[in-house]
Amino acid sequence: MSSRRPLFVVLAGALVLVGVLSSLSKTSNPSALPGGLGVTPNAESTALYCTGLSGDVGPLEGHVIFLNTTDAVRLVQVQVVNDLGQRAEVSVNVAAHATQLVSPITLLKGHSFALEAQVSGGGVVAQEVTRTGMAQVPCTSTGVTNWYGAGFDTLVGSSGELSIYNPTATPAVFNVVGYTAAGYTAPAPFQGLSVGAHSQMELNLGSQIVNTANVGVHVSVLRGSVTIVGVQQSGAVVSLISGATSLAKTVWLPRVTTVTNAAAEIRVANPGPLVANVTVHVALAPYTIAPQSVTVAPYSSGEVIITPNSAIPANGYAALTLTSNEPVFSSLASGTSAGIALWSPQRPSRDFLVSDFSGHGFDAATVTNASARPITVRFTTVGAQSMTGTATLAGHRTQNILSLFRGLSTLSSVTLTVQSTVPVLLVTTTLPSTPMGVDVVAALDGR
Repeated sequence: MSSRRPLFVVLAGALVLVGVLSSLSKTSNPSALPGGLGVTPNAESTALYCTGLSGDVGPLEGHVIFLNTTDAVRLVQVQVVNDLGQRAEVSVNVAAHATQLVSPITLLKGHSFALEAQVSGGGVVAQEVTRTGMAQVPCTSTGVTNWYGAGFDTLVGSSGELSIYNPTATPAVFNVVGYTAAGYTAPAPFQGLSVGAHSQMELNLGSQIVNTANVGVHVSVLRGSVTIVGVQQSGAVVSLISGATSLAKTVWLPRVTTVTNAAAEIRVANPGPLVANVTVHVALAPYTIAPQSVTVAPYSSGEVIITPNSAIPANGYAALTLTSNEPVFSSLASGTSAGIALWSPQRPSRDFLVSDFSGHGFDAATVTNASARPITVRFTTVGAQSMTGTATLAGHRTQNILSLFRGLSTLSSVTLTVQSTVPVLLVTTTLPSTPMGVDVVAALDGR
């Protein structure tokens, strides 16, 4: 017996070591390819996943617009699934350089649903658009294992929800935790949640995080992967939130409104054990504005008010850069006293696509160089008779697309790709609104 003791000790020690190494390993998100923009046109097939629109008639009712960026017809096979597990299918052809609209509510009834599309080839992108066109979010081509969304409100008169779809063939298991001004919350009903293969569910944050403003949410997938869209309703204002798949110490918000009667603030969640000292640098010509700061306690949320703010004049759009000594996640909350919309800041990339999915045109459409060195930006219109152009964009500079690409006088009813050879590019668009600039929408990117 004594001769076996050393072997037992060695085996026990090995098991402990394996356990420690496993606990330290991190599950990484797959590379996100929103809308299939990064998929080559000669791919045999591609998949797109959309979730977040409502199955009920109301402000979150909407449709999915498929856009074919190639010279050939694409067959798209669509399956819609609701929160009850019911399914419906339809096939559509999308002509070259054309769009095709699919309205899930005409195919299937239910409180909420997701849409999965199989495309015969590459080069097809998709965007979810609400009935009014004022809330949009790209469909994605892969699931993720971590998702962060900042700034949800569950106050009376508001609702914050997560629309979750499992695009895989096996059940997915995940935990949801929140970060508020009062600190960390991990409600027991939000732990160990499961969504079946190719199934959808909607999680009401307010059922457990009651009557709370500025809730940061982290979804950690324990098994499988999911696609997630945040759904926020604030008064009569609705927004679809793409969220983020990782934390950041630097975030760019190139078009934030400062006009009279508008409200805008940066909502920040700190999921770490150390205090986050957050500073927002504000560029608003011709003014010189002192940086705005907030200290966010560990496992908590906070905000930086941009407007109304006596330190920041009401003068159109400001370009903001957020820096933090600790990794955080954030959102822009903009609107009026009647309600706010949330928008997740994008990360720099090489490729973006701008298209007038809403039919309203754009109030602003800009390119930003997130690096210190000049870059060359290439513009190409999508169509049978495409136009191209290039321009140099100085370091840390934001400029209007139409001022750089002289081939266009408007972006209404236009689809445009914007590219850089290095992943330091940002494209930001806002829709026409009153007050100006309160509806920021995400451009499709090709990370």
